[in-house]
Amino acid sequence: MQFGSRLLTCVLLTTLFAACSDPDASREFSEVRQVDLEEVLRLGNEAAGDTVLFSSISGLMVNSRGEIIVEERRRTSIRVLSSDGVYMNDIGGEGEGPGEYRYIGNTVVGSADSVYVWENLARRVMVYDLNDFFFVRHVVLDDESVKSFMRLKGIVEAGWIMTMRASPFQQMDDGTRTINEDTDYEIRKVELDGSYGQEAIATLQDSEMIYYIGEGNRSFGLVDVPFGRDAIWAMGPNDTFYHGWNDSIHITVTSVDGSVQGLIRHEHDPVFITAAEMEEAQDLEDELFRKLLAEREPHKTKPAFETFVVDEAGNVWVKLSSIENATTADWLILDMESEVVGRAALPITVTLKVIRNGRAYGTEQQEGEDIIVVVYEIQ
Repeated sequence: MQFGSRLLTCVLLTTLFAACSDPDASREFSEVRQVDLEEVLRLGNEAAGDTVLFSSISGLMVNSRGEIIVEERRRTSIRVLSSDGVYMNDIGGEGEGPGEYRYIGNTVVGSADSVYVWENLARRVMVYDLNDFFFVRHVVLDDESVKSFMRLKGIVEAGWIMTMRASPFQQMDDGTRTINEDTDYEIRKVELDGSYGQEAIATLQDSEMIYYIGEGNRSFGLVDVPFGRDAIWAMGPNDTFYHGWNDSIHITVTSVDGSVQGLIRHEHDPVFITAAEMEEAQDLEDELFRKLLAEREPHKTKPAFETFVVDEAGNVWVKLSSIENATTADWLILDMESEVVGRAALPITVTLKVIRNGRAYGTEQQEGEDIIVVVYEIQ
C-alpha cells in the first residue's frame, strides 16, 4: 500500500458540506470555495512494494468502519482491507460448500454492514456477518421462465433490490435461436425469503449493442456500439434508487415502492467524437463485426456522462465525458433540486465508486499498468 500527499482541487458550494451533515440545511450559503481532494491511500501498486495486488476489480465497497471490500470476479475472490489498507480477511471463497461461490455475480454491503453476494450459477444470495464476515445463510431465488435475475443492486428494509432481464437470444422448439427485442432491465424488490412481486420498481433501457445470429443459425453473439449509450444506476440514501440513460443528464430518483421521488436534470455541452476516435473504436478484426457496424448510423457525440455515484446526502457525482486526449475528467455534483453544488477534476483514469464518511473511493488504471484502489480525503 502507498500513502500519498497529492492534492487535487475541486470547486464546491458550501451548501454541499452543510447537506452532508444536515440533509435539511437551508441554502443561505452559495459562495463557491476551493476544496482539496487529498490522495491518502492507494492499494495494489506493485512498483511501490504492495503485497496485495488486483488482477481485476469488479466491485468496490466500504462499510461504516471504513473497511474496504474489493471484489475480483476474474480471480473469484472478495477481500477485506482495513481503512488504512492492511489485508484483513477473505469473504467466502471459491468452491461449492457453504458460503463458497463458483462465480461472483456481484457484492453489496448493507446499511448495517452485513455483506451480500449474488452467486449467478446457483441463483442465490449469500449473507455474511458484519463483524467477522463468516457465512450466515443463503436464499435461492426462483426466476421467471423468460426473465432472470442479473445483479444485486442494494439492500433495503426487509429485502433486496435486483435487476431482471430476458436473454437477448431465445431458444426455439426446433433448437434454433432468435433475437429477443425486449431486453430492457426491470428493477424488482425481492423479499428476504426470495419471493418478489410482479410489479417492477422501474424499467431501464438495455445497453446499446448489436445482437446477431450467424448464417445457418450456427453462431450468435453481440457487438458493442462505439460510444454507445447505457443505463446507469446506483442506490441512494433512504432506500432510493437513482437511474438514467447516459445520452443526457436526466437522472430519476425512485423509492422502493416505485414512486418517483425526484428528477435531476442538467444541460450539458456535447463532446464530439473525432475521426481518429471513431476509427480506433471500429478497428475490428472480424469482418462480420465491421459489416454490422457499417450498417448502423454512428454516433457523432459521446454519451453525456460515463457514470455517477451517489453520496450520503443524496448528491449525484457525475463523471462527464471528456475530449480526445484529455488527462483529466470533470465530475459534476448535483443535488436533488438539480442545483450544481460542486465540480471536481480527477485524472481521467480514475473512476469513483463510493463516497462515504468524508472520503471518496475509486479505482485507477493507466494503460499497461495494474488496476489499483485509490482513496481521497475530502478536505
